[in-house]
Amino acid sequence: MTTRNRIRVDVAVVGGGVAGLWIAQRLRADGRRCVVLERSALGDGQTIRSQGMIHGGLKYAFDGTFGTASQALAAMPSRWRASIEGRAVPDLRGVRVLAERCHLWSPNEGSLARFGALLASRFMRGRVKPLAIDQRSAPFDDRRFGGVVYELDELVLDTTSLLERLARSVDVLRADVTPQCIERDSDGSVKAIRLSNVDVVATAFVFAAGAGNAALLAALDVPEVAMQRRPLHQVIVRSDRLPALFGHCLPALGGTEPRLTVTTHTAANGERVWYLGGQLANDGVECDAAEQIRRARDELAACVPWIDVGAARFATLCVDRAEPHRADGARPDDAFVARVGNALICWPTKLALAPDLGDRAMAAVTMPSNRSDGAALAPGAPVAVATAPWDC
Repeated sequence: MTTRNRIRVDVAVVGGGVAGLWIAQRLRADGRRCVVLERSALGDGQTIRSQGMIHGGLKYAFDGTFGTASQALAAMPSRWRASIEGRAVPDLRGVRVLAERCHLWSPNEGSLARFGALLASRFMRGRVKPLAIDQRSAPFDDRRFGGVVYELDELVLDTTSLLERLARSVDVLRADVTPQCIERDSDGSVKAIRLSNVDVVATAFVFAAGAGNAALLAALDVPEVAMQRRPLHQVIVRSDRLPALFGHCLPALGGTEPRLTVTTHTAANGERVWYLGGQLANDGVECDAAEQIRRARDELAACVPWIDVGAARFATLCVDRAEPHRADGARPDDAFVARVGNALICWPTKLALAPDLGDRAMAAVTMPSNRSDGAALAPGAPVAVATAPWDC
């Protein structure tokens, strides 16, 4: 009888996106030995398709209320900056910051009236700064821009460098964890993850596989925890004539989400790229690519009419956001961690909420530190970071 290889760790983390890697970094800093199991490439799925924006809560307050979502996000920019400056775990020094601040703008002053009280509110104090004409930088310093613009305490990160930094000093093993891989003990707890060539035995297990959590939940038999999907239809715009733009266009009349959210990136060939989200992406899920591109051109003509995108090349990208199920199907307000025996089921719900997810996961891991005395993992083939959508 052949003896199977066995890896013993304190915690096995399934999923190599921002959620799994962030939690693994927190566990490692706390003295727990862990391994991250990733099926394909780091961040493949939601993380690499994120706009990289670290929201501060304003995006979810345009209905005039400061609900749980706005409050949960309010502290996130400062939490991320502490890590980027090396003052908090995980240490994210070296992560490429694409923008230290974002902008909120309206192409005309008239549409600002309904949001004036919100932007001047106590909740937004210190997070939103109106910019006078002589304080505006490109592209809002153009004389053809006749609207209003604010500076937001929101930063934008390059998700590729974020994933590379989070994976540093973390043991990552390429593994396709299917429901059949999960071995349970007689008391229902997870005993091991049995892969084709090795058994991963741990005291605790973290399932942070994004959309992959759905199948794994069935294997764990926990009907009280379920997953829902909320799709997006994002748009990629390519042109070397595009200026750097990071921010949100104020909602249209009757809207409660930014009409358009824009982040700027550089493709591997050096080409300038705009990545478009916001209401455009939410409302375009039923559109085919051609219709969504037409809608994107119309929105750009309305939101940034002084910027010529006539010669730009357009493409679209469908993204499924995986998150914990809510009875009303609405977007969850904050990060989610559910403890099921010795397993944690996790979704950050938004990239920006990774620090909150880490806090919740660490509070839920009740095992003592330094439980494993096994040898270090044997190095395997490195698991690469997923390719950015504009380079696919």
